Amino acid sequence: MTASKFCARGLAVTPGLLLFLLLLSGCREDTAPTAIAGDPVLCKAKSVTIARVQGKDWRSPLEGSQQSVDGVVTAVKEDEGFYLEEVGETEPGASRALFVATPELAPHAEPGQHWFVTGTVKERGSSRDTLTSVADLQAFAVCAEGLPLPNTSATLPLSSVQRETLEGMRLTFDQDFFVSDVYQHHRGTVSLSIGEDLRSATEDGPPGEAAARTNRENRERTLATHLPSPVETPLAVGSRAGTVLGVFGHDGRNAVLLAEDVNKLEPRNPPKPFPAAADGDIRVVIANLLNFFNGDGRGDGFPAERGARSLEEFERQQERTAAVMAQLRPDLLAVQELENDGYGPQSAAASLLKVLEGGTREDYAAIEAPGGDYLGNDVISVGLFYRKSTLEPVGRPHTLTAEPFLERSRQPLAQVFRDLASGETFLVAVNHLKSKGSCPDDGPNRNRRDGQGCWNVVRAESVNELLPWLKELASATSTDKVLVVGDMNAYRREDPIERFRAGGFTELVETLSGLPQYSVRFYGQAGTLDYAFASPALAALASRADIWPVNADWPPRIDLPRPWLRMSDHDPVIVDFDFQNRP
Repeated sequence: MTASKFCARGLAVTPGLLLFLLLLSGCREDTAPTAIAGDPVLCKAKSVTIARVQGKDWRSPLEGSQQSVDGVVTAVKEDEGFYLEEVGETEPGASRALFVATPELAPHAEPGQHWFVTGTVKERGSSRDTLTSVADLQAFAVCAEGLPLPNTSATLPLSSVQRETLEGMRLTFDQDFFVSDVYQHHRGTVSLSIGEDLRSATEDGPPGEAAARTNRENRERTLATHLPSPVETPLAVGSRAGTVLGVFGHDGRNAVLLAEDVNKLEPRNPPKPFPAAADGDIRVVIANLLNFFNGDGRGDGFPAERGARSLEEFERQQERTAAVMAQLRPDLLAVQELENDGYGPQSAAASLLKVLEGGTREDYAAIEAPGGDYLGNDVISVGLFYRKSTLEPVGRPHTLTAEPFLERSRQPLAQVFRDLASGETFLVAVNHLKSKGSCPDDGPNRNRRDGQGCWNVVRAESVNELLPWLKELASATSTDKVLVVGDMNAYRREDPIERFRAGGFTELVETLSGLPQYSVRFYGQAGTLDYAFASPALAALASRADIWPVNADWPPRIDLPRPWLRMSDHDPVIVDFDFQNRP
């Protein structure tokens, strides 16, 4: 064992007093912790209160100094250390618990033991919300065991400042909760919230100070919770829970309740299968595929640049995608996040065609990018796939290479189709505007904290370029029926979506199915990024427009009760058109 490790040679246990004896044989005195076996002096040695170590700010006022503290172990984090909480009245406005960072001693710690430790005060984590700890132990003793665990009542909502005063403490939340976020379910962590569903602020209200306030209030009524044990039935957003008991710990980035018990945990049922289109209707499905990358197209080439990390993962992705397509049976499929590697036999587009045909038992074809094998220079692209028995393309495909689509938004793909039954033609353009990620630090596209995130100017400029382009295409192809679909990366009240409305387009889901709606969840907050906008002449022919909630509410990387759940992180948008009977 190296000098930087503990050198344990004995363990002494006496009635009412448990002491670890660490002898220094083979260890440097300046690196090994010491304990005095059978001597009660260490357990009665002077210590500073944990509340004083914690202080009333984000970081300890004693950070970097050596301090002695004592308290009751409330939770053990395997291979990392344990949480220690002092009992009784302490300084108000400061937490009375902290973390003891000691991987070597963690296996020996048990809840209910009373420990005395001497070490260096440190902050763990890189964000503002760090975890105050004592590390690099120089002395320690276990002075008692079998003690009752401290328990403090707490209630959501809690501000970030209020949460800091509870850091590391054992808490009971006696409230009614719903599961609001399941993205980390496969790691045992979900978010629990109180009140109504969490809504993205700019989904229902305009950008500005009120939106920022809504986002803050959503955070304050949410509690990231690590479940005490695996659940038999997977949890989806909307599952219910009652009283929660646990230690308010930390995962290295953010606070998380390390739950001992979650009362009345009730999973929710999966959504019902989606209804079939009416006879003669043309069904358009808009789907973000969540990085549909097929390696080299021959079973190798994984992990792919995005998406599947192995062939097995890609096969599961294909199975779920096929199950969704079998349910929806699209006449026209408009996709985003398709690998941009052409249309050859080993391309992702070819793999998607096989999935589509395998799920529906119908023949489909892809609309290929104009002028070459690739659509733009991004690694992902949009795509159009049509059922050959109901639709046919008219003329050539089109794309737009204006400035916003060269480096930021993905290039759109537009094509006129003819409904074979009625002879009606309509123009479809599929889009994927710039995401809200990878924010610049300054400039017009920085995050202005108004709820729209960063790159809002690029997305708005993209719409400004799309609108006259679509008008020109419609005129050139002699149709007034235009459908603009895709992942716009903007919620319903944000600038890009308002510009579509100002351009004369109707959003079909909100018109035919009403509000509220959502197609994604981001940190549990529901909002719409995926849309179907129609010109007035085409909107009059729409018979159905819905979002099927099979993805956003369900956890990734976990077995689910239906084969068509969690194909992606975006829910599909489904629009049916009656070209034969509607005026």
